[in-house]
Formats: sequence, structure tokens, C-alpha cells
Amino acid sequence: MKMRRMTAFAASAAMLLSCPVFPASAADEVYFHDTFESGTDSWSGRGAASAAASSSYASEGSSSLSVTGRTAAWNGAIKALGSDFVPGQTYSFSANVMYTNGGASDTFYMKLQYKNAEGTDSYSEIAAGETVKDAWVQLSNTSYTIPSDATDIQLYIETADSQNDFYLDDVSAGAEGVVFKGAGPSKKLQRGDIDYDGRISVFDIILGRQLLTGDYDDTAARRAADADGNGTYELNDLVLISEFVHGKIDEFPEPPKPDNAWDDYVETASAQYIQFYQDAICNMGNTERLVKKLEAAENGESLTLGYIGGSITEGRNYSDPFTSYVKNTFAKGSFTEINIGMSGTSSVVGLVRAEKGLVEKKPDIVVIEFSVNDHEDISYKKSFESLIRKFLEMPNEPAVIVLITRSKGGFSSQTQMEAAGKNFDVPIISMNNSMTKAFNSGFLSPDDYYTDEYHPHKQGGQLIADTMAYYLRQAMKTENRSDSYTIPTTSAYGSEYYTCVNMSANELTNFSAGSFTAGSGYGSTGTLPYSYTFQKNSANTPMTFTTTGKGLILVFKANSSGMGTAEVTVNGKTTKVAGNKQYTWGGPDAEVAYYQETAGELNVSIKMENAGTDFTIWGLGVIK
Repeated sequence: MKMRRMTAFAASAAMLLSCPVFPASAADEVYFHDTFESGTDSWSGRGAASAAASSSYASEGSSSLSVTGRTAAWNGAIKALGSDFVPGQTYSFSANVMYTNGGASDTFYMKLQYKNAEGTDSYSEIAAGETVKDAWVQLSNTSYTIPSDATDIQLYIETADSQNDFYLDDVSAGAEGVVFKGAGPSKKLQRGDIDYDGRISVFDIILGRQLLTGDYDDTAARRAADADGNGTYELNDLVLISEFVHGKIDEFPEPPKPDNAWDDYVETASAQYIQFYQDAICNMGNTERLVKKLEAAENGESLTLGYIGGSITEGRNYSDPFTSYVKNTFAKGSFTEINIGMSGTSSVVGLVRAEKGLVEKKPDIVVIEFSVNDHEDISYKKSFESLIRKFLEMPNEPAVIVLITRSKGGFSSQTQMEAAGKNFDVPIISMNNSMTKAFNSGFLSPDDYYTDEYHPHKQGGQLIADTMAYYLRQAMKTENRSDSYTIPTTSAYGSEYYTCVNMSANELTNFSAGSFTAGSGYGSTGTLPYSYTFQKNSANTPMTFTTTGKGLILVFKANSSGMGTAEVTVNGKTTKVAGNKQYTWGGPDAEVAYYQETAGELNVSIKMENAGTDFTIWGLGVIK
């Protein structure tokens, strides 16, 4: 939603959100002025970040650059500088940035990336600025000298520590001394300081009136205008600001203490363990859904907690104690646990199993864990991200928690899972982060967690459960509660598979098993309820059926040797799916056999490449 503009008088008073102004005599000394009104103006994402023009917010005009998918503070937006910028010369730079999700404040940097005389990547700070959520801040330096040995010069924006998404607008560069007016310098929240100029004055009274009449509307200004700290800006706040300016009071009343018992909760663990728990919170995320579900449970409504993952989840060493904590702490009404963890399976298999295993049972909270089972192939990235979206899109609006672990040797799929989780701004608990730090410091050893290369023993599982319980307590605190949640339309890798459903023969049109023999399914959870097995040296008559959708994911028995290759033909396009897979031992694996952008009729035929081999199908996942 666009932020409404101030009246001319209010803008003059506050000097907020004003457009860059260039001295008339220096018009030919402005080298670029990027407004993002018609595109990205040659900016791109830095690191894992993505950059795209957006009409959601703007410092001026109607568009800005949206920077999303950041997995580290150095990820941001970057632009190559051309021949106008000469090493050893001095220039003026300006940029306006804002963020809307995350902590109460954030610090942004505008920097130069270049190669020095030795050809090594080097970095130089141009300007910095601190701002509060929903408020633009200007990063500006009218006299910055490019290092004399610099080549391959690039301008970029990053944050100090956070991984928040942000917006970038009105980026300008000119000759030394050119002044680009923008959103103003660093802003810190002070009750009554509506214009964020560091003092409470008559200009704040003017803006306060504008907020009440609707002539001016700005989220950050409204937050600062709440002089009594009760969470709502109203006439009484304007009266308090006026009395302060006119000397009738010298301080505002203390904000009312929220009626939230979790704010007073005192942790009983040692300082080292509390730090361990904190290190694991990779992304606090939007907590609106989680808090709503837990509060409803506290008020006697039913609560269903679901888990999906690999053997770490199936083993229950972390889920059992975490389930007990949730049930005993929050569930005042009925409580149900659903654990469909399945050993050796990836998020691709999980996506096929999710609809009938969890979605149809309407969980209120879902924990997703596949961190040592997925790999870097795009199908894993998209399937994991599609799993998150599948649950978020459910009508009962469940909360989703991403749990990331690691192997004893250090392997984890955190990079891709973190990017997917942060795209949707869901909570991410990274035992990878906390354990790696604890192992390196000597606070914990691998024996304190592992029973083998991948799996936690009961003590290790309790460590995960305690960490997740700590996160819930933090999420329930007033300072960490989110007002609302909207499912993002963006993606880190793509979530287009989220409509996948495992279809049985009676749900498919004109189904014929051909030379495949029907049998029972795989696993104890019932989420792979059937099988179709091709016995070697059979007639190799293809399995055929018709359905409607965008694509097909095939779940099959995979082993390190002794398995055949199936030829999956959909609408005339054939994909070979090999049952021989490295690091498998007879359990389920899955591959995306076909995908098209729009839904339509899918005519499917599956036969063996070589009739002298075995092959077993455990799932036909149709992407609707």
C-alpha cells in the first residue's frame, strides 16, 4: 500500500519524504538519478538478494527498488559505476532506504566495492544511517573520494547486521558538493518527535494535526505520535505533545504495561544455554499466526501440531519433548499431534505426501525439517519453498516453523532453506548456527548431540526442543508480536509446485497399470498408501492415465544399485527417471518428471527403458 503524501506545509515542516533537489547551477554535474519508475535502473541483487522495481512504497514518485531474499547482512543491491567516476576524484552520493519488517531499528550502509592495485576485492564506506521501521532514511556524503587504485567500481547498499528486506529509492551521484535532499538523516524513535528531527517542537504539533485529520498518513510518524505509549494515536496524544511544547509538562506519562504474562517470564537456564538458544533463532519472522494459534489454545480452543521431515523427525527425539512442552504450556482444550516424518526422504517426497498427510488434517502449527536430506538441485529448493507456501495457503492459516539441523561433519542445506523461509518471513530455528558456534567454542561437543553422523540422541533431541520452546516464549512477548501477516508474492527459488497432491488410481482418468502390479504402500504414516511394481522381464506395457494439472512428480523406490530407469512421457515429452541413486538404500526418492506453466490436460505414459530391470512407483504427485 502506498504511503500517502503530506501536504506541502507539512512536508516543509518535517522535511520528510521530499524529492532530491539539485542546485540549478550544477545540473550538468549530476551523473545519475535513479528513481526506479520504469525498472531497476541497472541495479541488481548482491549475493543471494533479488532486486526488482516495486510499487508498494516510494520515497518519491510511485516506485522504488525492492530488495528481498537476503541471507546475510552483506546481501543487498548493487550497481556498476561507469566512466564518469574516476579513481582519485571526489563525488557526492545519496540514497534513500526503508524497511517494513524486522526489529525496531536498523542501520544501513552505502559502500563502494572495487578491486585494488593487487586485484583484490576491497570495500569502502561512503555513508551510513540508522532508521526505524517504516521510515525512510537518507544515506548521503557530498565529499567522497574514490580510492586512487580502484578498478571495477560498484556502488552497493547493505545493512549492519540484519537480513531484513528493504526498499531503495532516489539514488543519486554528482560532483563534489552537490546536495541531494532526501528523507533526512538517521531517525530514532522518540515519543512525540513525529518528524524524527531529534526534538519535539511546533512542527510536531502541526504534523499531529495532519495525522488526525487524515491530510497526512505515515506509519512511522503515527508510531512516534503515540505520546502516551498506549499503542494508538488519538487526540489525547496531540494534547500531550502540545503541553510538552508549551512547557506545561516536562515528560510524557509512562506507557501502560501490556497485559501479557510472557513479558515477565524469567528464563531459568544458564546464560550459556540462553545464548545458545538465541544463536539458533536465525529468523524471528512474522509471529502473528503463531501467537494467534497459541493464544487460542490458551483460551480453550483445539490445537493441532504437525511435523514433516526425514528420519530426524520420524525418530521423535525432538518432537516428543517439544510436543509435551506445547501441550502442557498452551493447550487448555483438545490437543492433537501429527508426525509424518519419514526416514531418508527429501522435501520433494515430502511435498507429494503433505496434502493427504497434513493439509487435510488442518494443523495449526507445522514444523518442517529436511535439512540433511535435501541437496542443491533446483527441484529440492523449489519443493522446500513450495512446502512452506502449501501450508501458508491453507484456509485455517497455520503457523509454519522451519527447523534446520546439521550433520556431525557440518553438512546442512541451510543456505537454500534459510532463503526460502525468509522469503515468506516465517520463523527459522537453526541448530546448525547454534551448534556450530557451541562446538567451536567448546561449550558443547558433538557427543552432547549426536548418536551417529546425522541423528540426535534423546539428549540432543531435548536440546532442539528446549531451543524451540525458548523461541515460542520469545515470540509471545509483546515486543516480538506482529500485527498482521500477508503471504508474499515473491519467491527465493520458486514455489509453483505447492498445489501438488498424491493421486491414487481412482482419482485419475482412464487409469491402466499396464505391466505394473499394484501393491501396498510404504511407511507407517499412510502417506504413501500404494505401490506399482514392474517386475523385470515383464511385457513392458506402459502405465497410462489422464489428469488435469501443470505437472507430475514421481515418487519411486531408490537404491544404490539394482534398479531400472522409467521413461515418463507427458504430452509427448519424455523424461528418464533412474531408480539407481547415490546414497539411497531402498527408500523413497522423487523427481519432477514434467512441468508446464499453465494447467491443462496431462496425458501420461510410464514404461521401462529396459524391461530387464525392476522399478517401483510409490507416488504420483500431480501439480494442480
